[in-house]
Amino acid sequence: MVVRDSPGFVTSRLLHPMLNAAARLVGAGTATAQEVDALMEGCLGHPVGPLRTADLIGLDNLVDSLAALHERTGEESCRPCGVLEEKVRNGHLGRKSGQGFYDYGKEPW
Repeated sequence: MVVRDSPGFVTSRLLHPMLNAAARLVGAGTATAQEVDALMEGCLGHPVGPLRTADLIGLDNLVDSLAALHERTGEESCRPCGVLEEKVRNGHLGRKSGQGFYDYGKEPW
């Protein structure tokens, strides 16, 4: 499929702000990671919730991608939220570090 040229991939421009918004909800105490993911899976039919997806991508990769998208587009929805930045600072990068929004055990993946 061919799309017009713009900053970022179309899929990243759609997905990454959604992952950022899901992390903001957790940071605000509106819902837990498990609740956000369960609602997206059960109500909207997503096979994997946004925060488990973020853990799979790698929270460091997600923050970098969001920052680049924010810089290139100016869209506030792409500014990495504090929860993501804090997790990255603490080395909680998702599955590859064994800890992100979920605990994957003591062994890094």
